[in-house]
Amino acid sequence: MDGALYGPGNDLTHTLTGTLGVHTVGIPQLAEMVKGKVATPLWTAWASIYCELFWQVLHHAARGHTTIGVLRLFGFNVFRNTYKPLLAQSVIEFWNRFYYYFKELLVTFFFLPTFTRLGSRLRRWPALRLFVAVFAAAFVGNMYYHLLQRTSLLVEGDVFEALYSLRSRLFYCLLLALGIFVSMRREQFRASQTPGSGRARVVLRILGVWTFFAIINIWNVRSDAPFFARVDFFLGLFGLAQAVS
Repeated sequence: MDGALYGPGNDLTHTLTGTLGVHTVGIPQLAEMVKGKVATPLWTAWASIYCELFWQVLHHAARGHTTIGVLRLFGFNVFRNTYKPLLAQSVIEFWNRFYYYFKELLVTFFFLPTFTRLGSRLRRWPALRLFVAVFAAAFVGNMYYHLLQRTSLLVEGDVFEALYSLRSRLFYCLLLALGIFVSMRREQFRASQTPGSGRARVVLRILGVWTFFAIINIWNVRSDAPFFARVDFFLGLFGLAQAVS
């Protein structure tokens, strides 16, 4: 993907074009586009967010498979960390397949304790109970994990500055938590209905999951772009800003 899809400046671009004679598509990387300094057609911007999603899935799966492969060589029958997330038909299914052990970490330490403790208090409001538990895991737990990575700021006692530096990640976690909750509610509703059939329906569901994660990844991709530059890029995808022409 680095060599064939992304433009000059990637490690494999020269090898593919010079040795193999392959022409690159020249799609800008999302980390650069969210800065607002790359003027591209609208279709290129949309292609960039989907390519970033696919690249992250492949990159994350490769690293996870290496670790799992080593553990299995030593006889541990452990689950895969990543298992076909791009074939997921719902947001919650993608989240379960993309980063299994991180998801299990959040479920064990945040979702289940919150869901259990609210059992008696919110017995009459099961949707609210689920909503709070999902936000405890996907939002609070997720942010807490990444807040701990700001070691120097935390040691200095500047918690507010640490949180401010994670403002894009904060918004990403908010969107992720909302998406997971809505997806779980839809799965509960779908379980009580007659299952739909047809390949077209399956393809549309998969495309919907891709689009959701590709869009929220605008606030998750590693870049020094400020928060509002990412917002401008997002609005530009729909012709509401000048970041994308």
